[in-house]
Amino acid sequence: MSNLHNLQEQFSQELEKLSADGGNLLAARLFTALLFSSKPLSLQEMANQLGVTKAAVSIRIRDLEAGGLSVKKSKISDRKDYYYVAEDNSLIMAQTLLTKMKQFLSGTESILENWPEESDIQEDQLDDYHVAKKRIQDFHLIYQLAFQRIEGIEDEWRSKRKGID
Repeated sequence: MSNLHNLQEQFSQELEKLSADGGNLLAARLFTALLFSSKPLSLQEMANQLGVTKAAVSIRIRDLEAGGLSVKKSKISDRKDYYYVAEDNSLIMAQTLLTKMKQFLSGTESILENWPEESDIQEDQLDDYHVAKKRIQDFHLIYQLAFQRIEGIEDEWRSKRKGID
């Protein structure tokens, strides 16, 4: 396997990590249902509202709960579990995204640090080598700039949020 192919595989893995678990449609629909509800919802209520099984809701709501986006509340009177959206859900979601972005930035940094010398690349792959290196550098640069710009955003969010409560 060529050096260039190894780099391609490594970058692909970094992209997979960036998008991992972020694409579940049911979890997104459950989160939206909770976000737009003024009261906690039971598993059955969510299943009925979304037209899916209670079992499917149960699995995905646990993912939201584990991610800090929903909170479970039990009612002793009817022995059901109810769920509501976490208080700081927008901050939690942003932090999750930022964590993934930081991991991706770290991954691109590692790829660039371990980038092979041009002399280690087969001559017929040199054009691809240079194009790929430039593109990886571009990814790395945009993520670096993004993190520079959002420095202190959490504190600013908390401050502005107080003004809209």
